[in-house]
Amino acid sequence: MKRRCISIFVIVLVALLSSCGRNIPLEDLTISLILGVDLDDEMNLIISESSPVFNEDAKKNIETYQLKAATIRDSRKYFDALATGEVTAAKIQVLLIGKRVLEHEGWFSILDTVYRNPSFSINTKVIVVDGPVSEVIFYEPDDKPQMPLYLKEVIDKNYIRTRTVESNLQVLHRQMYEKGMTPTLPKIIKENDVKFVGVVLLEENGKYVDALSIQETSFLLILMDKQKQELTLSIPITTFTDEGGIFNKNMLSIDISKVKSKVTTNYKQGKFHFNYKISMTVNIIERIFPKDKVKEAELKKLIEKELLSRFEAIIEKIQENKIDPIGLGIYARAFQYEQYKKVEKQWGEALSESNIDISLDIDINGTGAIK
Repeated sequence: MKRRCISIFVIVLVALLSSCGRNIPLEDLTISLILGVDLDDEMNLIISESSPVFNEDAKKNIETYQLKAATIRDSRKYFDALATGEVTAAKIQVLLIGKRVLEHEGWFSILDTVYRNPSFSINTKVIVVDGPVSEVIFYEPDDKPQMPLYLKEVIDKNYIRTRTVESNLQVLHRQMYEKGMTPTLPKIIKENDVKFVGVVLLEENGKYVDALSIQETSFLLILMDKQKQELTLSIPITTFTDEGGIFNKNMLSIDISKVKSKVTTNYKQGKFHFNYKISMTVNIIERIFPKDKVKEAELKKLIEKELLSRFEAIIEKIQENKIDPIGLGIYARAFQYEQYKKVEKQWGEALSESNIDISLDIDINGTGAIK
């Protein structure tokens, strides 16, 4: 009897809650799928939004608006005045932020309403546009799906393939408030087409400092222990001179199938010391230079040397910019807490003076089906 009374109570409660909601026909809604934030040449905040059109009489299946506003929330009333239906942000898939915004400190406060509004999805992808956001949000290619779906698929695909960092509102919020690391975001540009080109590196306050190419990002993700699937890298073996002509004669492509990474943390002589031990299983899938040019044992050492130089280049860029996209500060806090707390507020400076050593050991698992 008690169970039956509880069931009746739940049914009545659900009915009451559902009756309090507003049933708005789909064609009377403007469902924003992309939100854009940018600055114009006069440093005015520019907010843009893109929404699908469900009206069968409409000639275009998407409507896009752009306007000046004091804040993101302030733009809502202006969009309501322009849009054909009532604007809702509950289904936004992508947040585009112009690089010009990131070049100023304090930009993160612009997103206050995004985190405060419970209907705004924290899984919304955050992407940096190197150039005007309007060039991306107003772009309507004939040979691609609608821009919200296209951008989301591009970022998801490259994340799975270890080419870009995880990027959504929840991750960005954590990185902005985590003192042991600095934020990273994927970057796109609009040239003849919209394309993903790498990631941007931000200071602890979110200000833009540098960028990494797609291949550099893959090395960063290995250092972050974020490899997802088998990773393909193409590298020139610089020990061999390119003989010129129209074909590169020193290129090598490898598939990295397994990566094991161990980081040890110490503090001595007034510095933090981080020691990476990285082991990889690789398959050679392309070798332009002749087989008799190098023996397999020597080739192993050459690959290790080339890969190690790229890891070290990433570390050098990190220390020069006094940032920590890897999250080495989290290791320092976990294993050298007392020393870390002394420099927590200047962690970027402390990391720039740290010793970061990398040792690399690869195992060549295969050289291809045909020798």
